[in-house]
Amino acid sequence: MPAGSAESLPVQLTRMEGVLNRIADRVNDLRGRVDQHETDIATLKSLTQSLKEGADASKETAVALALALKDAKETQEATARAEVAKSDQSWQPVTKVFAVIAGLAVMWTLLQNLLPGGIG
Repeated sequence: MPAGSAESLPVQLTRMEGVLNRIADRVNDLRGRVDQHETDIATLKSLTQSLKEGADASKETAVALALALKDAKETQEATARAEVAKSDQSWQPVTKVFAVIAGLAVMWTLLQNLLPGGIG
């Protein structure tokens, strides 16, 4: 082998090694980026799941609140109807006074007409 060609082989190998080292660095850099992307994706999936669960819980709470408000309104309306029915069936103080006066007037009239000579 000529002396020039023997020296060029180590130089070529050194150059190839440098190129391979640069390629290896780029691959390692890409691997690091991929790992970071995988971490970011996992974080986004976790956050998305948390948001979904929060939205589901909020929806369930809203439905439960709406049902509770509906039940409370129905209960209040039923109570109001019962109060109205009770007041319709009970004698008010003024009604009692007029009933007593009317009863006394009827009795007075009957006594005036049924007794000979009337009362008084």
